[in-house]
Amino acid sequence: MSTPHPNLYKRLTASVPLLVTVIVHVILIAVAGYFVSEQIIGKKKILEARAPTENVAQKQVEHRLQVARKGGGSASSSPVSASRIFSTAANALQMPEMPDLPSVGASSLSGMGFGKGMGAVGTGTGYNTGIGSGSGLGRGFMSMSFLGVTSQSASKIVFIVDVGRSLLDIRKGGFEAFTIIREEIMKLVNRLPPTAEFGVVLYEGQRWSNNSVAAFDAKLLPATVGNKQEFFEWIGPVNATPDRIGLSSVSGRRQRWTPKDISSAGIDPLLNTPEWSRALHYAFEMEPDTIYIISGSQGSLKRDVSEAELARRKRAYEERIADLKRQGYDLAAVSAARNRALSKARAELNAINNQLRAKGKSPFIITDTRRIFESDFQAALKRAGFSIKLDKTGWTNKQGQLMWGDGYSDDTAAPFSDLILHVSKLKRALLKDQTAINYFLFVGPDEKPQSSMDNLSDFTRRNNGKFELLTTKRLKEIAARDEQGN
Repeated sequence: MSTPHPNLYKRLTASVPLLVTVIVHVILIAVAGYFVSEQIIGKKKILEARAPTENVAQKQVEHRLQVARKGGGSASSSPVSASRIFSTAANALQMPEMPDLPSVGASSLSGMGFGKGMGAVGTGTGYNTGIGSGSGLGRGFMSMSFLGVTSQSASKIVFIVDVGRSLLDIRKGGFEAFTIIREEIMKLVNRLPPTAEFGVVLYEGQRWSNNSVAAFDAKLLPATVGNKQEFFEWIGPVNATPDRIGLSSVSGRRQRWTPKDISSAGIDPLLNTPEWSRALHYAFEMEPDTIYIISGSQGSLKRDVSEAELARRKRAYEERIADLKRQGYDLAAVSAARNRALSKARAELNAINNQLRAKGKSPFIITDTRRIFESDFQAALKRAGFSIKLDKTGWTNKQGQLMWGDGYSDDTAAPFSDLILHVSKLKRALLKDQTAINYFLFVGPDEKPQSSMDNLSDFTRRNNGKFELLTTKRLKEIAARDEQGN
């Protein structure tokens, strides 16, 4: 028998340690693979969110809102209750610390979540995108609904609200309707997350005066618990009782407005715009991304006439007065009789309102004494068990017509397109980014102001917003829906 080749034998014996090492590594790798599959991959990690906690500040917000609601409904014949309010403060939702994850590019993550819950910003009902800008919760995109209008992307919001007497007219629903409007604003502000900002501008019909507007603050404020609480205390008394109406019902903080210098914007100095457009100018200075306007009318748009035209109108008026005198009218006596009749009617209405207040009912609110003698107002008086008759003695002409004594005007109507251009110039001068303007026109149940509807629809469309008609019935439906939703 031959002996194995010595070189082959040496190679085989020298390879034994290497083979043992390889086998040991294979066994270790198998054990490690089993451990990973069973202990890490095979088990699901569950993150449990702790129940929301409510701190003292949040409870104070709830309490202030309830107090404001009760105050606001005192003048309504049938006050509407606000829906249950939930705080969206930063500490209202606590979650365990998340593990670090690898960064993902924006192009590889997209989508939108619907329903109740938490999206990019805060909590609430509705839907919003699942991704915020930057890290963490970020500012992101937030969808919200106000009086039936949904804004898809809003984080800087301003409400512009007509608080004048025209919005409290019986034709529009009186104090009950305004109570709902006030509560809907408070609900939306309370739902805002702390990353959002808000502002409010109130106005009434003191034509073309800086004193006809009042703001909660001259700038947007973060929607923190403290700011919300201060806002509820501020807006709660507005038009809450018949004793103080309009801007006179604003107590506490009231910012005096001095408009920024925009002389280089090309604004037409002869154009007299509606009162709400002055409030809009103020809102633009806050640089919001979403504006909600609630008004009782489109307002009047007029342009100052030239000196020559004004002189012509004055001459025509003087000729008319001279002609009446030639016909034998004592115009001074006519004016005195007219003033006595209107003063008497106003005194009678005040007496009726005192009786209504004593019974805990809402009084009749008017902007002009002539309103008393319109058919729907007379019908409302009759239903309430009262009547007021106009004394025509001493101020009718030979045909039996009332002599109201209208004079000559120093302005003339301007087309609504002039207002659209005016607002466009304001935006270019005051805003850096796009702003959506939504307009709610509050009307009576039988009112169909087609011209105003067409104008305001065009206006909001050109400003990335929506136009809606509001009635007392519609407001009650919205309030009832909110109640059911909560």
